[in-house]
Amino acid sequence: MRRTGWIKTLDLSGQMEWKYAAEPQVLAWTVKAIDRNILIWLCLAGVIVVPMMIASLVFYTKGDGLMASGFLFSITIIIFLTYKNGMEKTVFVYRATEERLEICQWQDIPDMVFTFLKVFPFIVVGIILMALISNPALSIAALAGPALVGILLASVGGDSNYKAIYKRFRRDEVIWSEIRKALLDERKGLLALSVDWENRVMDPAEVDLANKEHHIHLYPIYFRKDQEQAVLSLIKEKMAEGTSLMDGSYKYPFSG
Repeated sequence: MRRTGWIKTLDLSGQMEWKYAAEPQVLAWTVKAIDRNILIWLCLAGVIVVPMMIASLVFYTKGDGLMASGFLFSITIIIFLTYKNGMEKTVFVYRATEERLEICQWQDIPDMVFTFLKVFPFIVVGIILMALISNPALSIAALAGPALVGILLASVGGDSNYKAIYKRFRRDEVIWSEIRKALLDERKGLLALSVDWENRVMDPAEVDLANKEHHIHLYPIYFRKDQEQAVLSLIKEKMAEGTSLMDGSYKYPFSG
């Protein structure tokens, strides 16, 4: 599965505050990519959602619409969280110079998500009132859980620093001369680099590109299909002569 899709992303390189802006630009590109393990999140959601859908159907057939609605509401939240953690894209903005590749990245979270977090408590209040109206004997304690969730999300959505924190903006740079090995995965739209970082956990010379367990030590560079030729030509040109480059399938770490 190609992680970068086919839709062109607006070039944002001119809007970034580059650390090495004084160095002449050779190439710049912007891409959105899913940079994590998708399958594990889908499996986890399936294990939770399927039993809850069955439970909702059972309560509905028994005429308990309130419990059925409660399960459906919970399923909606789980699907949202699964999408957030498993399918959400990251924006990557690259700027290449003669010396290095500088990267800015952040989570591609639409502003409407933060707006939803602010209005969500009112939705919860509406559901609670409907539940009390339909069943006045319903215990307030039974509704405490949804109410607390609403209050929690309201506090999160109202935090002025939450948006900046959750988007997880970060900067990286790759110096061309420090690239030791590279794994090209055209199917996913990336080139994973073994770089001689100062804080490296494993010696890049010892990284085995054929061993998927070593892929956690690689740094992926993303590109769309229409960017592929220019990006690969540049990186191959800048890598030191004799640098190992092989085709293969890149394995995402669980947390990626």
